[in-house]
Amino acid sequence: MKPQLLKLCLILSLFPLIFSLVSCQNQQTQDRGITITTNQSQSQQKQRRTALVIGNASYQDNPLKNSINDAEAMANALKDVGFDVILLENADLKQIENAIDTFHHQLKAGGVGLFYYAGHGTQVDGENYLIPVNAKLDVAEDVRYEAIPVGKVLARMEDAANQMNIVILDACRNNPFARKWRSSQRGLAPIQSARGALIAFATEPGGVAADGEGENGLYTSFLLKHLKTPNLDVELMFKRVREDVVQATQNKQVPWESSSLVGDFSFNPVTVAQSSQPNSTTAETYFKQGEDYRNNNQYDKAIAAYTKAIEINPQHSIAYNNRGIVYLYLKEYDKAMADYNKAIEINPQYAEAYNNRGYVYSDLKDYDK
Repeated sequence: MKPQLLKLCLILSLFPLIFSLVSCQNQQTQDRGITITTNQSQSQQKQRRTALVIGNASYQDNPLKNSINDAEAMANALKDVGFDVILLENADLKQIENAIDTFHHQLKAGGVGLFYYAGHGTQVDGENYLIPVNAKLDVAEDVRYEAIPVGKVLARMEDAANQMNIVILDACRNNPFARKWRSSQRGLAPIQSARGALIAFATEPGGVAADGEGENGLYTSFLLKHLKTPNLDVELMFKRVREDVVQATQNKQVPWESSSLVGDFSFNPVTVAQSSQPNSTTAETYFKQGEDYRNNNQYDKAIAAYTKAIEINPQHSIAYNNRGIVYLYLKEYDKAMADYNKAIEINPQYAEAYNNRGYVYSDLKDYDK
């Protein structure tokens, strides 16, 4: 046989082996729960992410305005950062139980699990419960049979033995069923997180959170603001949410977390290569620059930085408010008033913006307003 022909036959004989190795590698990738998709970063591809998001609003007693909007917005935001999302809206007891079972099964594949709930919740004898829309709660004892214990959700997530779990409960609103009961407690009870878990409440234990006047509830609106910040550690993210909520409510609502996380986690991990791309600077970066310039009385630079933040995130109510503060220092009242009005339009519960707008009216001697 000629040498050229022998060489060709040898190469052809290696094709099945090469194909077999590639197939094996792909199978190993699937077995690890890694989904290769073009819209995820490499960091997200290496980390399976699963979320169960529930929004309940259509209660017969005291329906909620924003829970469905909150759940849908959170589901979309989580999808954008690589989560596979199970979304339930206005769910009854059986639907929630079935979704928890499905969620538990998916978590066993590993990775990060997230449970988000917006709706009514209550505590009875120190146990927290999430209330389905069809719950009939004539007496407090009915809760055990008509509602979902938060402890059940936590137990199923812990049993999955996955890498990390996050639970977010925007469920600390006034209990509409309490007036039927002989006694009741406000808000939700504190929960001690298990190892590798973080539990976040919209307000402190025993406190009550506002449903919100805008499109989203107050707490969730600030979650959405910070969730996609590149490379922001999850515990620091919740701290920023707390700062914004406290500022917006003048200390009337203070979000609270219990964390036993081990290791680091960011909702939106960005590689060095990605962060070096044009226009990668975030609104928060410019906002922080504006704060530094304002605190050092460099007002022109502060205005420029706040303006950049607003261009990137037109819903940044605090940037509008703080730029208005600078304009007020400079006695540019029309611009200050416009910024305060915009901040209030974005977040109608932004107490500080109302207060600052009052200073403008005072300086203009328009005391009636």
